[in-house]
Amino acid sequence: MRTVIVTFLVLIAAGALAQPPAKVQLDEVRLETVEQMRRVTGELRAQRRSRLATQAQGLVVLLDVQEGDAVQAGQVIARLDSEEVELELARQQAELNALEATVLEREALAERAGKELERVQRLREAASASAQELDDAMLEDAAARARLERARADVVTASRAVDVLAKRVRDMEVKAPFDGKVVSLATEVGQWVGEGDAVLEMYDAASIEAWIDVPERFIGRVSSAGSDDAPPVRVIVAAAEASLPGAIIQIVPSADTLSRLFPVRVRVENDGLLQPGMSVVAEVPTGAAVPTLTVHKDAILRNDAGEFVYVAGPSQFGEGLAAMPMQISRLFAVGDRVAIRPGGLSEGTQVVIEGNERMFPTQPLIVTGGAPPTEGGGSAGGPDGAQADAGDERGEG
Repeated sequence: MRTVIVTFLVLIAAGALAQPPAKVQLDEVRLETVEQMRRVTGELRAQRRSRLATQAQGLVVLLDVQEGDAVQAGQVIARLDSEEVELELARQQAELNALEATVLEREALAERAGKELERVQRLREAASASAQELDDAMLEDAAARARLERARADVVTASRAVDVLAKRVRDMEVKAPFDGKVVSLATEVGQWVGEGDAVLEMYDAASIEAWIDVPERFIGRVSSAGSDDAPPVRVIVAAAEASLPGAIIQIVPSADTLSRLFPVRVRVENDGLLQPGMSVVAEVPTGAAVPTLTVHKDAILRNDAGEFVYVAGPSQFGEGLAAMPMQISRLFAVGDRVAIRPGGLSEGTQVVIEGNERMFPTQPLIVTGGAPPTEGGGSAGGPDGAQADAGDERGEG
């Protein structure tokens, strides 16, 4: 049995010595006084959400979208049967054309009556026309101008009727009021819908916000989040694998009577992955600053067991440094660093921040940047199974 153990150890040492060294840069674990962040939960909501309805009644003859489709503002989404209204519009347009022709005719008659009146007036002044002839010419001129005004009024009335019918035709179409996505359909082609009936529901993808529930004792600090003396809110969307900076829009002044949680609206940038209804976790400032261990964000890797870092520690199989994995537990981000829970790592421990992408446990290290670990620096030991977990990460790579 002893022979087997010795042979196994010799094989491990030989494998470690055969590993090519990795060129790395190091950074130390720091103990910094930072403002603590509190994790709160919430969900994503679309602030612009609309149930599109018809402005007329009729038979649905076109429904050109499905659930999940993206639509553009002004795009025709649905259309009702407008044949009857279009026929009436064509008839009314023809009548309008006839009335406009009548106006031209009446203008010509009015012009002729006016010229006749002028001729009779000149004759009357020369005593070549009677008073009766002058009166008849004046009456005919007035009547011609009246008939012209009546024809013009008829044109206005008919034009308004055409406008009304044209609007009824337009009302047979349902258009998207903004860019967005279709959530659900409320009708199908061939169904009859009444005036005001819903056709579909859509939301504006660009108006996605995070609604988070913040305890009342943190509201004062959250209201100043993003200012010079307060860290910004950070929104973590697990479903979209996104961690996004957020900007406070508004604290909704309506706390839950039991939990004393205030809804807070947070603006986040949507690159197309965020969807309404997704659950979120947000990090909000608490106002309490305490000493906390931090590591550079580039040092953190992830495997099936969680997040870990590679510590630059003394090699167990010779001189120099070797990579030793150690699991960590993240608290919150602090600029380009990450606050972690105590345990395992200590202040001054050197961790690999560059060259760790394809690293494996016990791999020899050549330091090309950053300070090498000091004598008696932070321990490279970790919780049981840390090296095995890191080995899984290497296998996945």
